[in-house]
Amino acid sequence: MSMKTITGYVEIITFRNEENGYTVLTMSVGKKDVKVTGVFGYIGEGEYIEVEGEEVFHPVFGEQIKMKSYKTIPANDEYSIRKYLGSGAIKGLGLALADRIVDKFKEDTFRIVDEEPERLEEVRGISYKKAMDIASQIQAKKDIRDAMIFLQKYGISSAMSLKIYNYYGEEIYQIIKKNPYRIADEIRGIGFTTADEIAKRAGVEVNASIRVKSGMVYALSKASESGHTYLPKENLIQATISLLGLRDQYQNADGTYNMDLLDNYFIDLVMEKKLIVKEINEVQAVFLSTYYYTEMNVAGMLLDLDLSMPADEFVESVKLDTIQRKNNIVLDDLQKEAVMATQSNGVVILTGGPGTGKTTTINAIIQMFESDNLEIRLAAPTGRAAKRMTETTGCQAQTIHRLLEINGSTGTDDSLDMDAKFERNETNPIEADVIIIDEMSMVDIFLMHSLLKAVAHGTRLVLVGDINQLASVGPGNVLKDIIDSGKFKVVTLNKIFRQAGESGIVTNAHKINEGKAVELDNSTKDFLYIRRNTPQEALNATIGLIM
Repeated sequence: MSMKTITGYVEIITFRNEENGYTVLTMSVGKKDVKVTGVFGYIGEGEYIEVEGEEVFHPVFGEQIKMKSYKTIPANDEYSIRKYLGSGAIKGLGLALADRIVDKFKEDTFRIVDEEPERLEEVRGISYKKAMDIASQIQAKKDIRDAMIFLQKYGISSAMSLKIYNYYGEEIYQIIKKNPYRIADEIRGIGFTTADEIAKRAGVEVNASIRVKSGMVYALSKASESGHTYLPKENLIQATISLLGLRDQYQNADGTYNMDLLDNYFIDLVMEKKLIVKEINEVQAVFLSTYYYTEMNVAGMLLDLDLSMPADEFVESVKLDTIQRKNNIVLDDLQKEAVMATQSNGVVILTGGPGTGKTTTINAIIQMFESDNLEIRLAAPTGRAAKRMTETTGCQAQTIHRLLEINGSTGTDDSLDMDAKFERNETNPIEADVIIIDEMSMVDIFLMHSLLKAVAHGTRLVLVGDINQLASVGPGNVLKDIIDSGKFKVVTLNKIFRQAGESGIVTNAHKINEGKAVELDNSTKDFLYIRRNTPQEALNATIGLIM
């Protein structure tokens, strides 16, 4: 592939997506037609343009230019003006009317439109109102083109330039001049790194307040990618200095950081309510306001759902005994406690390590609720977990995203796109008497927030999981925090049942959690220790096992 620059007329626009500007067109370059694809802020047939792009070969359409940047060269001849105005680019202006305009004003047409638009009334078929409308449309398209060219000077792609212009309009010039970091804060898909590059090209100093403040917010946002909803203030300051490359300005001779120099910026962000500071275990914990209020809302909604629901213990115990006889199972005391807890509490957490009987307990809970003809919904955070839940319970389970009837996400069932919309929410809650969520360790704070918004007051919520299993991809340690809060009924199963006890994976998992040495004697079928003396031998053995 090679870069190429071509100049010519836009002959035909084959396709254009008005939402994102993606365009397929044919340019007339000398005596040759060239197909060009790319995101054009606005383009019309008959325009004279210069395109820089990559030469590519399409298996169906042949040679093309994949546009990287372009600029419009103002039309100054009658042919180009006539072609542009008659291309359909201007609503209400067809070929016949375009011809009459150009016949009247010749090569002076665009000057007339810019400076004396009322003179278009001189053309038959154009009223004053229509004249103003034509001038307004032509000016708007010129504004888009000018903005695209302006933004591309700062290294912004055509697609991103169009997105930025559509968001800010003519305000973009002042934003680039005064605070380009607003772009990262306000437009999804544009990160701090992009905004920082724009700012550098715009001449923003490396230690300017707008850069430091934006960098501080970004450093906190980056921490969420590692699962954190907050950072200690000291860690945040160090991360900001490292991110912005400001060690020389803020590092002391002994290697420590002079955090006082950044305090003014930090206080500004707190005053602007972009950051929230709370004392946690004698540490100043700094939250992005979005994360803080999401956690607060989750806590509040859980407390609201945790209604006391008095149940007749004798009746419930008889029902449970019947379920055990019917299924030929014997629940231990903790399992029975878990089942009975779900009958009298709005929120119950069932936890325990592998092989401790969580699935058996869930099945008993389901049958208890079914005996009262209650509607039960089962869900898990991932497709695989939901499928396993279906297999082990015999009841249909689904992902939490599908339970909430996701609409408009670009993500997957395993991660919540923050632009995703759910049909189920506080105004359209899930229709269920009981909701049981498995593998809660994988649920992040935002998915939990969306779930709780859709749980109606009076619906029972049973949360099942093991804090030592897979953690959520997104921020938050939801299951552990709920358990540690001490505000809800938690039943922790700890007995390893016979079949699970025969599994080396299960027994060694418990040993690891207890800080004990694992057994490497190969006495079980599912946990093997194969010793090799070199990395290559270990690799070869691994490949041999999976082939």
